[in-house]
Amino acid sequence: MNARVKHFRPSLGGTEHHNQIGPPANVRRNSGHNRMGYKPKPRPFSEYIVFKETLKSAKVAGLSVGDYIERKYNPGSRSATDQTIDGMASLGVFDNPLEQICELGPGSGRYLERTIARSHSRHYEVYETSVEWRNWLVEQYGIVSRRCNGRTLAETESDSVALVHAHKLFPGLPFLTTMSYFQEMARVLQDGGWVVFDIMTEACFSRKHLKAWFGANSWNWAWSPHLVARDFTVKLFADRGISLVGSFQVPLFPAITECMVFRKTSPEAGTRISKGGERGKRGDT
Repeated sequence: MNARVKHFRPSLGGTEHHNQIGPPANVRRNSGHNRMGYKPKPRPFSEYIVFKETLKSAKVAGLSVGDYIERKYNPGSRSATDQTIDGMASLGVFDNPLEQICELGPGSGRYLERTIARSHSRHYEVYETSVEWRNWLVEQYGIVSRRCNGRTLAETESDSVALVHAHKLFPGLPFLTTMSYFQEMARVLQDGGWVVFDIMTEACFSRKHLKAWFGANSWNWAWSPHLVARDFTVKLFADRGISLVGSFQVPLFPAITECMVFRKTSPEAGTRISKGGERGKRGDT
């Protein structure tokens, strides 16, 4: 993996930087404001993965946009996208067709493209703030675009989707914004449906990982990692009838996030999952 790439997209919470290379140019390292903890608003999403340039380069390379971005930023490595989709598959997410899917912050559509290929969905909707990428996703994949308000999934009906997911979105969002989206993900999920997202749990801040964060000189980045307790997250969804199936770790420069896979089940099925324990491996911490 390119050591300067951060696969991160906190777009739904009011910022819009995806896969930025190093600290944003508008953050001045020696600024007195920065020393006091002030961080300017990040530049628009399109300044990090430029829409027109990316489409043109992908076409010249004879690749899909998703494959082009992965090869450009992750030469010779197995990308976080591939690891995430494979992890979802290993936990059963794609075992049956998923007719309705909702994705938060799809950005350039790398996870969207792979999810559509695996899910055989008849309806795929997204909440995305970048106008250029959002319009392109609608045209390219025939999906439905929903309006974002930064807190909810207001245009999605309750109990309506088979999969609601978000990738590299929550690690940099404020806590209450993340909690609002968690509650909304639970609200829109139908019986038997899946919730998938990655967050930074305690496992993501081991001694090794903290050393990596400090070594990355991340003090003046326009975002900072937000820890969300694993047990708290599991209980929040369990209180809404949604059980943890399993989890796995995926890269996020300079360390990792934990991708969590939940399913909404009947009380009987939930009991069976609880007795059998969660599936998947959490990895070393």
